[in-house]
Amino acid sequence: MTINTNNSIIPPFLQKGDSVEIVAPAKFVSKSEVDVSVKILESWGFSVKLKSAIFNKHNVFSGTILERKTLLQEALDDTNIKAVFFARGGYGTIQVLDQVDFTTFKKHPKWLIGFSDITTLLSHIQCVYNIASIHGPMIYNFSNVDQKSITTLFKLLSGERVVITVPSFAKNRLGSGAGKLIGGNLSILCSLLGSESLCLEGDDFILFIEDIDEYLYHIERMFYTLDRAGVLKKIKGLIVGEMTELKDNEDSFGKTYQKIIFDIVKKYNYPVCFNFPIGHGFQNTPVIIGSHITLEVDSDFVKMNYL
Repeated sequence: MTINTNNSIIPPFLQKGDSVEIVAPAKFVSKSEVDVSVKILESWGFSVKLKSAIFNKHNVFSGTILERKTLLQEALDDTNIKAVFFARGGYGTIQVLDQVDFTTFKKHPKWLIGFSDITTLLSHIQCVYNIASIHGPMIYNFSNVDQKSITTLFKLLSGERVVITVPSFAKNRLGSGAGKLIGGNLSILCSLLGSESLCLEGDDFILFIEDIDEYLYHIERMFYTLDRAGVLKKIKGLIVGEMTELKDNEDSFGKTYQKIIFDIVKKYNYPVCFNFPIGHGFQNTPVIIGSHITLEVDSDFVKMNYL
């Protein structure tokens, strides 16, 4: 697969027999939650490296900050490891991010795969080092997502071209756009504003977002934050993924999340699609952060195509 990435660095694609490692930089994970996913990775022909230290537990985390940082650092520095699969999200990646030395990783980039709290790391390596990564199912989620998402993940890792086409939604704004794909978890992206880990300079961008367990008014506040920071006026298209298990106050906020978002971005002239199958739901379609894509939002379908 040849991808026009506006000069993003694409790590080497994987082949059968390649070694991959599972790392847990955030919330703790149990062995039973990992075992099934290890078998799935092995069934795709990969040799899985799994250090016992990922099952450490310190409060809600997978070990102390130093323990988690050390495991991540070792995985990034090991040139025999061709991809790092993150065990789960939760919270904690931000605690280790600034302690990691990316010197070897820059010289020998590899695929990093995760979402949710892992957005912290994926956005950082794209903005600071221009290295592409995959926003997609994690080890914890392998048994909770549909087979199509898992299959798409391994297709991307092997270099196969994947065109994503999904049904359109009545509240979409039609149109087309092209640019470098950036994004991830909405709450995490807002937490990165003002840092080097979130940047929109020098390229056209397509932004995708998803989130879980947020109040509706939080969604509005975060979109106002993105808008006031200048993010929403710089993009060429907006992909709204799944907004899962949203909450309302006893006195209803009075808007759906689609209405909240559209009311803020309606002043801009770019395509907007809702209900795209990315996020914490049963279908979590993997996408390559840093890839150059086209987004077509039609009355019948939405198509995302790698260039």
